[in-house]
Amino acid sequence: MTQPSISIVGAGICGLTLGRCLLQRGVRATLYEKASPRPRNFYAITLQPSSYRSLLSALNINESAFKSCVAVDADIGGAGNINTTAYGYRNLEPASFRANRSAFESLLREDLDVRWEHRLERIEQEAGGEYTLSFANGQAATSDIVIDAEGPHSVIRQTFLPSIEPLVLPYVAFNGKRRVSRASFDSLYAKAFADSSVLEVRHDGVVLNVSVGSVSAQDISLNWIFSRPARGSLDPLHNPSRSNSAARDIPEEFFAEVAAMTGLAQPFADIFNPKSLRNERILHWLMRSILVPMPELISVAEKGIWLVGDSAHAEQIIGGGGANGAIGDAVDLAQWIAERSTHTITSWYTRRYQTWQEGQDLSHECIAVIHGEPETVHRPAAALM
Repeated sequence: MTQPSISIVGAGICGLTLGRCLLQRGVRATLYEKASPRPRNFYAITLQPSSYRSLLSALNINESAFKSCVAVDADIGGAGNINTTAYGYRNLEPASFRANRSAFESLLREDLDVRWEHRLERIEQEAGGEYTLSFANGQAATSDIVIDAEGPHSVIRQTFLPSIEPLVLPYVAFNGKRRVSRASFDSLYAKAFADSSVLEVRHDGVVLNVSVGSVSAQDISLNWIFSRPARGSLDPLHNPSRSNSAARDIPEEFFAEVAAMTGLAQPFADIFNPKSLRNERILHWLMRSILVPMPELISVAEKGIWLVGDSAHAEQIIGGGGANGAIGDAVDLAQWIAERSTHTITSWYTRRYQTWQEGQDLSHECIAVIHGEPETVHRPAAALM
């Protein structure tokens, strides 16, 4: 039987993992990614052994070598250690570590057919059943099966399931990045980072997080997060209806709140300095959560459109397990396709869906605990069956 053509839209962690695991099993897929091939995503993610160990055979690498390739401090011989005393309420498994996402994605995409700068604009089903994908660069492609790994802002999900809207959780979050010289890091930050690559503190209801993104002999890239619960509908820092393009519009009230924080220890005192922050690229995050109902997933799957990872069950960016969930989806789906073909995807959803629901509930509880709130499940209304 001829293998149907498979297109994966989105070359993030989910798409790349799926492509790599399919390739290991002799199934080829073409990946389409809106970004350019230049290195990107220079920030840290937490990888849990229950997800990354399932990838090692596809990468043909052992665990020690894997960490030496992708750990945030790998260039100086580190292993992305996490001090669970300071960062211990994420339900972390032993052997979890902090990885540089860019390095991780570079490792995943080796030998894959990735078509860069292919931003999907339109997808249409032809009379014969196959799909035509039209891209912003003027190119087009056809495919029997289209796997949607675009993430929360998926064009494919919006096309076929327009009623499914992300739930924006009631939290404020801002994120930024700072590069410091090795000398500055050693004098101001090194003591605090002695046994961990991520630090966190709760200060007057605000959670401050500083993590190592990458390390070299010359400098260190640090990522920071400022987050707190929203303070009602008039909170100037919580705008759940803002457009995606407004993520870089930072209200003056943010800098005023930062300036009001006093008594911070290092490295938080230096990182959360309003004068320094004004010179940085800051992003206003929205805590989006999605869980597409099972009937809708099956209805589009029967037409050859499969949703995986954040396209189907996005977790908010703080306190969630999005990357690990995406890896789990991709590894499991690749094995399913190789063993059972592409005609039984609806059964895969049936098997996988409970894991997605549990992940949603756990991530919502986790973000509440992080912010010192009662554990409350914010399950999207669209997920109720």
